[in-house]
Amino acid sequence: MPIFLRAPEAPAGGPDGKGWNRLSLNAHMGLLNQCALRPRRWGALLESHDTRRARWGGFGPCINRGDCEHCPMRRALHDMWTLVPVNAPRVLVRCEPVFAPNTLFGGPDGWRLWVTTGPDDQDYRERQRRPWSWEDAVRVRGWDLGRPHLDEHGEGFWLERTTRVPAWGCAITTRAWPSFTRHGFRVNRTRVAFLHHYGACTHSEELLNAISHACPGPDGADEERVPVQWWQAREMTPQTSGALRIGVDVRPMSVRIVAVEGIHDERARLTLTGSGWTTDRVRAAAEALRAHLADH
Repeated sequence: MPIFLRAPEAPAGGPDGKGWNRLSLNAHMGLLNQCALRPRRWGALLESHDTRRARWGGFGPCINRGDCEHCPMRRALHDMWTLVPVNAPRVLVRCEPVFAPNTLFGGPDGWRLWVTTGPDDQDYRERQRRPWSWEDAVRVRGWDLGRPHLDEHGEGFWLERTTRVPAWGCAITTRAWPSFTRHGFRVNRTRVAFLHHYGACTHSEELLNAISHACPGPDGADEERVPVQWWQAREMTPQTSGALRIGVDVRPMSVRIVAVEGIHDERARLTLTGSGWTTDRVRAAAEALRAHLADH
């Protein structure tokens, strides 16, 4: 996709026939070519996701003299993905302008972008979290760009997590045997779930990512009793999808979710352990199993 945005030329006209006069001379001097991978506002960031619609004006200058094939910005887009260091379905990225010392007039000299959990998260500067640049925001993968945000604290925009990425802090491991495959989900080095199915994998990576989104945080990753009760199994069981049925079995130390196709054909079995599994989390894991296995 094109990323080189050529600076506009002065329209023909004026005393010299080239569009220059005393008023426009300084206005048009120094216009630089821009790069569609260097946005400077939310609208330009949206355009950078499909640079065919990008227009000059909302981006930073080109740094490689129009040589896009060997440009470090284009290389970083594929090799240096930006991870969102928050385990949440959506995050609010706040945009903070940076001004040079003793600046009285003019716009900001740069921007710092801070990842927060929402409008009520006001201590983000005090955490051990590195601010982003706009170029970092372009390299985010697995999150959809949401709506812009404006409040009394400043501007920002939302990012919506998708199943193209696993939950932050959840490690997924896979072990395959000739007759079955098992995927383990660990939070803070403690296993909170494992998915067992016969034969080779027929599901996509998005199933594993969706299950990781339902997993509890570090506070609930332990070997204690699951807090849900057997009589809550019905509210945690998703509806039947075609020939695929999902069953939820609550045990003292675990919750077992079984996907059965037809009458006796078990497609997969998901076991959840630890005190962090609530009814909402169990149902989310069961819904992920139903939704992704029904498509394969």
